[in-house]
Amino acid sequence: MRKIVIFFVVIIFTSLYSMHARAEEGYFFTSGEKIYNRYCSPCHGIKGDGKGFNAKNLDPRPANHTNIELMNRRTDKELYDAISRGGRFVGKSTLMPPWGETLNKPQIESLVLYLRKLCTCRGL
Repeated sequence: MRKIVIFFVVIIFTSLYSMHARAEEGYFFTSGEKIYNRYCSPCHGIKGDGKGFNAKNLDPRPANHTNIELMNRRTDKELYDAISRGGRFVGKSTLMPPWGETLNKPQIESLVLYLRKLCTCRGL
C-alpha cells in the first residue's frame, strides 16, 4: 500500500511540476522583451540601439530600434512582416533572418509591441 501512495505522490508532483514549467515557458515565450533579448539582441543590442555584439560583423548594420524617426516611418504590419519573413521581404538587409517558423503570431505581435516600447513611438 505504501508503494502505491508513493507512486501517486510522485505522479502528482511530476504533473504539477510539468504544468508549472509549461506555464513559465509560455510566459517566457510571450514576453516581447524576453523574446527580443533572446533572438534580437545579438544584432540589435540589449538596448535596441543596433549595437549588439554581432553588429560589427554585419553590413549593413542592424536597425536602431530606439531611433524614433526611423521607427515612426514603419507600420506595425511592416515590423511584423520584417520579423516574420525577414529583412529581404521588406526591402531591408538580407542578413535579417525570417523568424516566422521559430516564433508564432502572438510572439511576433508581442515583439512589435516591445519595439514600440523601445522607440517610444506609435509608427504609421
